[in-house]
Amino acid sequence: MLELSITSKNAGAISQAFKKISEMVKTGSLDFEAPVHLTIAPGEYHEIISYNLSNPLVMETPTGTKPEDCVISAENCEAFHKDTENRAVFVIGTAATDVTLRGFTIENTHVKTNDDASLGNQAEALCWHNQKGYLNCENMRFISRQDTIHVKGVSRFKDCYVTGDVDFIWGYCDISLWENCHIHTREDNRGIDRPAYVLQSRALNSKPGFVFTDCEFTADDHGPNGKIYIGRTEGTGKKDSKDRWDSIALINCTISDRYDPALWTDEDGSRQVYPPVGNAMYGWREYGTKTKDSNGKIIPADTSKRSSHNYILSNKEFFAHYASESLILGSYASKYKN
Repeated sequence: MLELSITSKNAGAISQAFKKISEMVKTGSLDFEAPVHLTIAPGEYHEIISYNLSNPLVMETPTGTKPEDCVISAENCEAFHKDTENRAVFVIGTAATDVTLRGFTIENTHVKTNDDASLGNQAEALCWHNQKGYLNCENMRFISRQDTIHVKGVSRFKDCYVTGDVDFIWGYCDISLWENCHIHTREDNRGIDRPAYVLQSRALNSKPGFVFTDCEFTADDHGPNGKIYIGRTEGTGKKDSKDRWDSIALINCTISDRYDPALWTDEDGSRQVYPPVGNAMYGWREYGTKTKDSNGKIIPADTSKRSSHNYILSNKEFFAHYASESLILGSYASKYKN
C-alpha cells in the first residue's frame, strides 16, 4: 500500500498527490492494483480535482477531525466547463475501482445569478462518473446548489450531509444507498417562491436506484409558493429504456413538514413518470415515513395526499428487501463492510 499525507500549506496539494500516484503507476514503481491511502490534514484546499486510476483509494482525514474542519472548495459549473464529468469540484472517472472518502467537506461555491437555462448553473460538488467501480462515502459533507452530487453505478453514503436546491442528488445509478444521512434543501439564493427538488433519478432499468434508510430531510423556507419536493421526474424513462427510471425509496425516513405532502412531482402531468406507479423494488416508494413539524414533533406521516405515482411497501416487502444493509445492497454488500 502507498501511504501519502498532505497539508493545505502547499497550493494544489491534492492534485499534486494524484499526479504523483499517476506517475508512479506509469513508471512501474507502483502496481496499478496497489491500494493508495491518502491522509488529508485539516485545512482549506482550494482546487478542482479528479481521480481516474484503477488503484483502490482511501482518502480521509485523521481520526477525530470534524468534516467541517477540512474543506475542498472551488467554483465550477456547466457555464465554465460543459458536461457533468467536467463541472464538479471532485470528479472520479471511469478507470476507478474502489474509492472511499471519509471525514471531510467538498463544496462547489458557485452562486446562481440568473435562470438556469441561460447560465448553466449545474454545479456538482462530487461526480462519481463510473458504472463499474464502488464508491463509499462516510461522515462527509457535500455543499452546492444545483446538482450537488451525481452518481452512476454503485455508491454508498453513510452518516453524510448534503445540501442544495434543485436536483441536488441525481444520476444514472444501479443503486445508491444512503444510510443515516442528513439531506437539506437550502434556500435558493435568487429569492423565495422558487420550487425545489432533492432528487432526480435516472436509474438503470429495473434497478433499485436511490435508497434512503433512516435519513432526515430538512428544508429552509421557500415562501408560500415555493413548493419543495423529494423528487421530480426527468420525464423520458420507458419500459425498454436503458436508464432514466424514476426509482427512489424512502425507508424509515423523517421528512420536514416544509416538503409538499405529495413528495413527488410530474410537474402537473407535463412529464411522464416511469414506472407510472412504484413497486417494492423500483419506482417512487416509501415505508415507515415520519413527519417532523416546526416544533420538532415527530409523527407518522399522513400519506393520503401522496402523488398517484407513489407506492407504500407492506411490512412483508420491507422485511424481505430493506430490513438490513446486506438485503438492500445484495451482491455489493461485501464491498462496504466497515
